[in-house]
Amino acid sequence: MLKRALLALLAVAVLGATAAGLWYFRPWSPYSPAKLAAMQQPEQLPYAFRNMDEYFPALPVPAGDAPRPLPEQPESREVTYTFEGRTRTLEEFLEETRTQGLMVLTDGVIVHEQYRMGARAQDRFTSWSVAKSFVATVVAMAVKEGRIASLDDPVSRYAPQFAGSGFADVSLRNLLTMSSGVEFNEDYAADDSDIRPYFFGTFVLGRDADELLLPFQRSRAPGTDFHYISPNSHVLSAVLRGVYGKPLPEIISEKIWGPLGMEADAYWLRNRDDDEGLALGYCCLNARLRDYARFGQFYLEASRGTGLGPEVLPEDWVGRLNQPASPNHGPGLEDYQGRGYSSHFWIPPDPDGEFMAAGVYGQYIFIDPVRNVVIARNSADVEWSARQRESAAVMKALARAYGVQEPVQDLEPARQP
Repeated sequence: MLKRALLALLAVAVLGATAAGLWYFRPWSPYSPAKLAAMQQPEQLPYAFRNMDEYFPALPVPAGDAPRPLPEQPESREVTYTFEGRTRTLEEFLEETRTQGLMVLTDGVIVHEQYRMGARAQDRFTSWSVAKSFVATVVAMAVKEGRIASLDDPVSRYAPQFAGSGFADVSLRNLLTMSSGVEFNEDYAADDSDIRPYFFGTFVLGRDADELLLPFQRSRAPGTDFHYISPNSHVLSAVLRGVYGKPLPEIISEKIWGPLGMEADAYWLRNRDDDEGLALGYCCLNARLRDYARFGQFYLEASRGTGLGPEVLPEDWVGRLNQPASPNHGPGLEDYQGRGYSSHFWIPPDPDGEFMAAGVYGQYIFIDPVRNVVIARNSADVEWSARQRESAAVMKALARAYGVQEPVQDLEPARQP
């Protein structure tokens, strides 16, 4: 009897281990937890960040038929910067931060373009939270079109699936400024992190990214403070799905990729590879470096009242992107490495009219309307968090080296809609 029972237990254990192994390695699928774990090794990140569709399911973001030309007038300039009392070269910084791609536009002309660590111009680099700024841009476009009546409307008006959650009555404006009041721990390293299980639940377990947010509630009134959390951006993407009745990648294609003249198809990661797959609105756009630069150029021109911006964005939208959303939004806040925040765009420390989209591991689109410069950068920097101030110093140095010597114009103070 005892021997038979032990054999039965052993058989159950073997079957359990086999099932666990199959789940972890998923030999029937190109996507698996094992592959995801391997890509997170520092030495694998450069390759992974330009080939994310090998690790996660994705949906295409088709380009239009008329790419916007980016003339090339490369200039060789020695760029140095001073940070914490030391003068360093641009190349030293790029090497330390494992930068794969760097591009500088002056007045819409490519004056500096380089690829490193095996990267090529044709690669589609991941954006991480830079994607949040694309989501916010389409929210602004929906306001201009009248599809969203007001940024002060609650989430539930456009995304009723969040009824009962802490997001239901939050205004779109408070989502844009990261002031939802929802209690959520964004710290990946914390034992009580909420973002890690959220990422795991969506990408590994394939669970619905909307449903996973329903249990989270507010701990303070919306608009009270600045608390950066990725669910705010995902909820905004759900609002867009409700407004346009389409998946997020299709919306981005129709509103940004085609009209702005992107040169190549991009793709957006989703939680599962079937008809129920849902694009994650807080990250996960993957595109060529030149197309990230085109997005920055769109905003540079819009800040000067030229280009497509005045036609597709509310009049007051761009003017407030280089202004903190409130006194609680900096810049100068130590919690965010001296950076300030507006509406899903960051403001660098010691700002001089600049604003930027930014993502973990060193992804940036830096817009300097004063010097007429756009900088796009993609990196795989595991020390990115501690280097945010230095990254801003480098981009400022690049803008000063390649930009116009006199201000293009004085930027008007932001006006609240």
